[in-house]
Amino acid sequence: MARKSGHHRISRRTKVATAGLGLVLAIGGTVVITTAGEPGQARADLADKSFFVDITTVQPNVDPPRQQDDASTGTFTVDCGRNENGHFNPDNFIAQPGVRNGAQHLHDYVGNLTTDADSTNESLQAGGTTCKNGDKSTYFWPVVRIEEAEDEQQDNNDDQNQEERNENGGNAGQDNAGQRDGQRADGRDQRQNNQQDNNNQQGGDEQDGNEEEPPELEAPNEQNELAGNDGEIQRPAEVDLTFRGSPAGDVVAMPKFLRILYGDAKVSANGTKNARNSWTCQGFEDRVLINKYPICPNGAPVKRIHDFPSCWDGENIDSENHRDHIVYPNPNGQCPDGFQAVPQLRITLTYDIPQEVQEQGRYKVDSFPEEEHNPFSDHDDFANVMSDQIMNRVVDCVNQGRTCNE
Repeated sequence: MARKSGHHRISRRTKVATAGLGLVLAIGGTVVITTAGEPGQARADLADKSFFVDITTVQPNVDPPRQQDDASTGTFTVDCGRNENGHFNPDNFIAQPGVRNGAQHLHDYVGNLTTDADSTNESLQAGGTTCKNGDKSTYFWPVVRIEEAEDEQQDNNDDQNQEERNENGGNAGQDNAGQRDGQRADGRDQRQNNQQDNNNQQGGDEQDGNEEEPPELEAPNEQNELAGNDGEIQRPAEVDLTFRGSPAGDVVAMPKFLRILYGDAKVSANGTKNARNSWTCQGFEDRVLINKYPICPNGAPVKRIHDFPSCWDGENIDSENHRDHIVYPNPNGQCPDGFQAVPQLRITLTYDIPQEVQEQGRYKVDSFPEEEHNPFSDHDDFANVMSDQIMNRVVDCVNQGRTCNE
């Protein structure tokens, strides 16, 4: 698998400086003690091994509702690419409008080309799109990354140590560089601690939109890395955006600018009420969805399947917690009283993750720092900016039981 030269340089420099020099620093009244040669320091960015499971050991758990006689059985798939244009940012205009870097993890975007923290209905309507049929909707989810193997980390660390010796005139210069980087690491850790305290006080999350702007949020570096989220970004091998019908009857059109959330970005703080099982392997889609990272047989692709809520209150395009206006149907596929079915969006993301990377637990989803790459914090966001003509085609295709692709 091809690697980008120097991809982890900035984050690795911090790790090497703090882990290898054994410094004791006093910064702003905070004492930071680092130890030399701790394995945990060198691999601090990996997801915990307990987050990984052999998919073949998991029992089937997918039980779709029975299709009723008047079910809407069609599907409408829109081709918006795989983010070939590299549209990334750590924003979320739905949950945190106007807050730059508020998500503290990087989002992958397809569809609308202008989506960022400052997006509005007007700016989205005026924006371009990657969708072949002109759909200006925005679809975005946290990126998946692959962390370096231990031997790659050591090679990069050795290269970085040599560069620092050359830049700073030898070992003395390296010590100074290590101290500066240790200070930067401490500052970053302190900002993360402050953010955790702030989040705990507010009791909010990215998805529920109850956060205020955190202090001193870090922008991505030139490698699109943020504190706690580094590694090589994996572009999905396939991105499938499909709107499906209701097992209980016909669907109605989504209103323009409808916002819909999938999952919960802060499941550790908020509990599992809104979290969803998202992960599986190719060949296991109809049998298993789990809240762990799967280790797939014979290097089969890893998949994320995101089924969005599809019962709309018939009035609002958003709600205070971004959830009450559109909810999931019951296990029989029926919407609650006062709600009506709209086309259900399913986003399926397929990744070619090498077998050894899966087995070594070196892939991970970007997350808030306190989530520590928990796969159960996987989430997804959608805002409908389809023209009325496109939405009407979606509804007609779904209700008429056809298979449509645009």
